[in-house]
Parts: sequence; C-alpha cells; structure tokens
Amino acid sequence: MFRKELIDVLLDNPLSIKDIAQLLEMPVKDVEEDIQHLQKSIKHMEYQLEVIPARCHKCDFLFSKDKLHKPSKCPKCHATWIYEPRISVVRKEK
Repeated sequence: MFRKELIDVLLDNPLSIKDIAQLLEMPVKDVEEDIQHLQKSIKHMEYQLEVIPARCHKCDFLFSKDKLHKPSKCPKCHATWIYEPRISVVRKEK
C-alpha cells in the first residue's frame, strides 16, 4: 500500500485497524504494519498521526496509545467489551 493512499483514507477520519482493512480489502495484519510504518515516516511530513486509545466499556480504563489493535480484555476489571482504538491523520498546526 502506498502511504499517500493511507493518509488520504485517514485524513480527519478516525477509523479502527479493522475498519481500514475492510475499506481497503487488505488483511488486518498488513494494515497494522503499514500504520506502524506510517507512524515513523509521517514525522517528516505536514501531517501527524493521532490515536484515540482503546477503552473499556465497563470501567472506562484507557489503554496505551501504543496499542493499535483491540486488546482482548481489560486489565482493571477483566471485561471483554472493549472499544477499538481509532487512528486518524491530521494536518500539523503551524
């Protein structure tokens, strides 16, 4: 996948890895690898990557922004109802 295409998809449009994979008809693993690569290379562009972290629906525990995929359960209350992290690209403020 070209990073430019991924930027266009995510520009001001927060999506989960699963949503991106479905939209681009790609395996989830490949999308996650592309996002990780984009996270490193976007620093030299006019954009920045924003991650809305995964969150437990039951106790509102916020996971680390480093986790790009949905965790299996909450470490605090052990619930499995977890909101997926969402990723978007925004233009850097000058």
